[in-house]
Amino acid sequence: MISIHPRRLRLMLLNLAAASVAVSAANAQVADVASLQSAAEQAVRREIPRGDGQVIVHAQNLDSRLRLAECDRPLSAAIAGDGQARAHTTVAVRCDGVVHWTVYLSVAIDSEFSVLVANRPLARDAELTAVDFDLMPRHLPGLTTDYVTKPSMLTGQRLRQAIGSGEALRLEALTPSNLIHRGQQVTLVAGAGDFQVRMNAVALSDGRLSDRIRVQNLSSQRVVEGIVRSESLVEVPL
Repeated sequence: MISIHPRRLRLMLLNLAAASVAVSAANAQVADVASLQSAAEQAVRREIPRGDGQVIVHAQNLDSRLRLAECDRPLSAAIAGDGQARAHTTVAVRCDGVVHWTVYLSVAIDSEFSVLVANRPLARDAELTAVDFDLMPRHLPGLTTDYVTKPSMLTGQRLRQAIGSGEALRLEALTPSNLIHRGQQVTLVAGAGDFQVRMNAVALSDGRLSDRIRVQNLSSQRVVEGIVRSESLVEVPL
């Protein structure tokens, strides 16, 4: 019978275990990087509303050195955070099989469509009309729903921020126009129910619908605060 020193036996067992792990790693199937990118792109496409233009979705290129165990189940993928598709979206791709892992990929969204483009520089608070823009095809980051694509969408809108000539108009750059402008003569209405008093007044500031503005009664010269109800009507609540 061969006698082996305990320390030497322990070393032999450790070597055998290491060799077994190495063989297993060499034989393990590695997840296809392209499948991860495809799953991320499909997750974004599912959340994109139908539009008039062509949408291009492209997931980031993963490091070729990435080694993930192949998933024995179909990959699951979903937009991280609030689940909304944006110009740059983060997608979580998961394996929930025998092995578990999650990879986060950045997915870029671009669109090709016709959008309103400013034909001259426009200042902040400018009241907008169709003559200020040309409808032109553009390749832009994000979705068609991020931009103004029809002149009719300008109705009752002004600029929240200045834009330059040749710049595509984004929806976030719009804000409701002022219904009443400073210096404009308006009708001041005071009262409730069937009892109302109407007076001529002048607006002392600009105002949008439901804004509170200061107006001056032309008869008494008294300055009061009222609520904008239309393009020419200001109500003084009682």
